[in-house]
Amino acid sequence: MKGKLVLILLALALASFGVASADEEDNAQSHVYVVVDPNITILPGAASVNLGTVQTGIFPGRIQFRIDANTEQVQFYAVVSHLYKGDVCTITDVPPIPVALPPGVVMTADAANPVGGSSNVADYTGTAIQNTCFDSHSSRTIRWESAQNGHFSQYVYLTPSWIQADPEKPMGEYSGFVSLWAMVVL
Repeated sequence: MKGKLVLILLALALASFGVASADEEDNAQSHVYVVVDPNITILPGAASVNLGTVQTGIFPGRIQFRIDANTEQVQFYAVVSHLYKGDVCTITDVPPIPVALPPGVVMTADAANPVGGSSNVADYTGTAIQNTCFDSHSSRTIRWESAQNGHFSQYVYLTPSWIQADPEKPMGEYSGFVSLWAMVVL
């Protein structure tokens, strides 16, 4: 009885694994595959951008970023802070120079355009905090299509504006942050 059981188990093992042949040469193969995940990288064009000088009025700033993604469509939005005297956001004896909400943030890319005929001007839709205490505004998200084959690897430019409305604003340097947030489109 025990011998029959061993023969049955041996026959089942051979049927499920195939027969191994003993010869002078042999080979076997297995199909392999990998899935490449989507990825995106953003770098600023410069650590600091000089916005020039202003007395009063609305003034823009053009900030360059580099986006590299392994997909042709990406979507991104901007976060723009008010400009604080002496780069100190915890002391507001001197009110900051605020972000000019209209006209929004103008976005351009070297070789891409918004999909579906969408505007490249992103209106501000929310608020945010940057670097622990810099009050900021965040824009709506715009989806972009690259003219490049299979990737989005190019410079992107954000042009937000600020409004200096106080003719007696203390002179000096006022600064803040502009951030670009980008995501791949799956």
